[in-house]
Amino acid sequence: MKKTTQAQATSTQIPHHATAIRKLSPYQRDTLGRIAIGDDRFIHPKTAEALQKRGLIVSRKETHSCSSDRFRVVVTRYDVPIPVHMAWCEWCSEQEDVRG
Repeated sequence: MKKTTQAQATSTQIPHHATAIRKLSPYQRDTLGRIAIGDDRFIHPKTAEALQKRGLIVSRKETHSCSSDRFRVVVTRYDVPIPVHMAWCEWCSEQEDVRG
């Protein structure tokens, strides 16, 4: 069995992710961009589910509690895997600057 290095795996995944990013709706692309820069607040569950199904984000649970540990809150957080983040950066660099 041939072993694949991390660099090889990443280089073969970027075109796949870039294609997936181009197929997103503007709202989904905006949401992916917010998650990519670390702002995963107020993500609509259906949008998160669609991005997860495409393999563009991953979710994780975080538990927060007060000092007395009587109240616990479980929050779903989202991250963008590194190969997806690289494809996202590439996609962003191809966009025209609309700020003037």
